[in-house]
Amino acid sequence: MPRVRHGQAARTGPDEEAEHVPSTLRIQRHHTGSAESRELRREFVAELARRYPEQDFSADTVTDELPVLDAPGAAWFVVYDGEQPVGCGGLRGLDEHTGEIKWVFLREAARGRQVGRSLLVELEDTAREFGYTRLRLSTGDRQPEALGLYISAGYRPVDDGMPVAHRLEKDLRPGPADVRVDFRKYDGSLRWHTTLRRLGDDGHGTWLGGTRHTAWRRGTLAPYFPKAAHVMLVPQMGDWVANFHAPPHRTALYVDVAARPVWTGTGLVTVVDLDLDVVRRRDTGTVELLDEDDFAEHQVRYGYPADVVAGARRTADHLLDAVTVAREPFGTAHAPWLARLTDSPQGMRM
Repeated sequence: MPRVRHGQAARTGPDEEAEHVPSTLRIQRHHTGSAESRELRREFVAELARRYPEQDFSADTVTDELPVLDAPGAAWFVVYDGEQPVGCGGLRGLDEHTGEIKWVFLREAARGRQVGRSLLVELEDTAREFGYTRLRLSTGDRQPEALGLYISAGYRPVDDGMPVAHRLEKDLRPGPADVRVDFRKYDGSLRWHTTLRRLGDDGHGTWLGGTRHTAWRRGTLAPYFPKAAHVMLVPQMGDWVANFHAPPHRTALYVDVAARPVWTGTGLVTVVDLDLDVVRRRDTGTVELLDEDDFAEHQVRYGYPADVVAGARRTADHLLDAVTVAREPFGTAHAPWLARLTDSPQGMRM
């Protein structure tokens, strides 16, 4: 099996290929009265009028509630692709524990590109910051794209007597199997973070799983989404973490060299990323060592001690050998765990 060493790799995500969101996407807090906000709402009202011609969607009747989206406990966002506004969405409080999502709209050019899913993650994260433990929203029968997005994101029907076609709700509290994964740099700054589902443990360590709808965030930037289901192995002993990807992801295996992962209870694991990465490509089977240039640069920037540098190089050499010969857990140990994520229509069998 061929092996290749690289210096600087072009990385767009925690595993080099997280995507399905434009790299130019920005989600920015706005006042509801901004020019971009007003224009997007006008377009949304016009679209609702086309889809529901029997209803009254005049601007006067649908904008009375907007000031509450600028109040404490509320937020209004405009989504940009580069410098072009392409969507909007808001959040307000219904009570101390419940928030409501309002006015989610995307222009036609932004649809089908995971932009709406990215905005939804931003709204949910903001709701958690406000202390809300659940979110509600409503949508109509003639908005199947929106309904599909919400259902796939975990929203479920709720009967609260409201005269709308679909009233949905999501519990924002961590589930018993949810694990927050924080990738940090050596100085403690947050790099990538996500929430995965704990699948189980074996002799190799703890296996966590995510689907193509699992959001990864680089700091506070817009969320990214992987191409396929993936499982992460947090080893019992070892200065690394490994991600195994289902097709069509072109990288079958991505291993981050790191300080030994640290668990805080069962719901948080922190990984101090030391830059070096070992990957196995799906199409060629090539095993590569990435980001040696980053490793050299960050030794200086973050002041890696000599023992950390030496340990990271030893770990990288060990991983190159183990991945090249597919020594477990880098052979087939991941397969039954990954199958739990990929063998059902929902992408998750628990």
